[in-house]
Amino acid sequence: MSDDSFDTRPSALHGVRVLDFTVAQQGPFSTLLLADMGAEVIKIEPPGGEMGRANGLGPDGFSSYFEGHNRGKKSLTLDLKKPDAIAIVRRLVPGCNVVVENFRPGVMERMGLGYDDLKALRPDLIYASASAWGRKGPWATRGGYDHVAQALSGVMYEQGEGPGGEPQALIGGFADQIGAMLLAFGIATALFVRERDGIGQHIDGSLIGGMVAMQSKQIVEFLRTGQQSGFQRRRAATYTNYECADGKHIAIAANTQEFWERMCDALDAAWLKTDERFANPWGRAKNKDALVEELERIFRTRPMEGWLEPFEQADVPHAPVLDYAGMAAHPQYWANEYLVEIDTPHLGRMRVPGPPIHMSATPPRVQGAGPILGVHTEEILLEAGYGWDDIERFKESGAIRTA
Repeated sequence: MSDDSFDTRPSALHGVRVLDFTVAQQGPFSTLLLADMGAEVIKIEPPGGEMGRANGLGPDGFSSYFEGHNRGKKSLTLDLKKPDAIAIVRRLVPGCNVVVENFRPGVMERMGLGYDDLKALRPDLIYASASAWGRKGPWATRGGYDHVAQALSGVMYEQGEGPGGEPQALIGGFADQIGAMLLAFGIATALFVRERDGIGQHIDGSLIGGMVAMQSKQIVEFLRTGQQSGFQRRRAATYTNYECADGKHIAIAANTQEFWERMCDALDAAWLKTDERFANPWGRAKNKDALVEELERIFRTRPMEGWLEPFEQADVPHAPVLDYAGMAAHPQYWANEYLVEIDTPHLGRMRVPGPPIHMSATPPRVQGAGPILGVHTEEILLEAGYGWDDIERFKESGAIRTA
């Protein structure tokens, strides 16, 4: 584990118990964030495991898809087609603070596990639903995943060539991850409200809702002007990246007059500051193509590493453009524990993403690897008050399957 793995201070959501019915990516990553914050997350899976377990599964049992969205959880196998399994869920709900699901709207209700059903068992229950399209409107009951949600959100044309041009998707899972973070934010907010006011509530998050939030500036601009520009290789000559002599790239963000002048000094090109075409922001915008041509020529005179020190000395925002190998080797990620190492009982020592934020009094931490399928089933049922005879009966009926 990381250096603070022996820190015994409880994390922020210590004592919060989450019943997690989510599958694939949006829902599971949301509950992973809750687990990092200290919540006990009980992942409900069918006897064969949720679909994510088989995604990219290697011969050693490792799936980056499953591990990336389910680390630190417990696994309880339930066949929700069996009455005994539904009865087990209803037995567990009073001892849980949060229920999270990302089925199509109506699926949980048809099983008798909708918000109104479970609120009757625990009035202050926080029940979070994640969907593709939201719970209202003509598309509410349609199935949907990340790629088609990106398509409907406008982002493919914004990332691509603009309306009428070639669309371009963002990285796979982008809508899922944004939706997951916002759902976790909603759950955390609802926990605060319950602490303050003593009430539970139903939270509704969606892929397209997250994509609207992610594109806030661009959508506001369109709603005001009716214009959508699409992706531009360089929206500004001084807020972009350039190829260097070794074929590597450096990114710059000289987006103020002060940074512009410092950058000219770092480039040993003070003459750019006095060129009337580039001396002020309006000139640089008007003559963007000419400035890009000059900067491309200058950056190609040195390898990328040769520019890092001058830019650092001049205090100009910049960074090398890294691939994942470069990112994973960069000390900044390990110093802030955005990347950490963990020990697992079944996959050995692994490097994984760490919590994206830190809290001084209630530190979040990675709780472990993704769980072996069903490994916590007996433990959870015994804690719920069932006996071994009950567990054997559930096995015989097919309601559960243990690891």
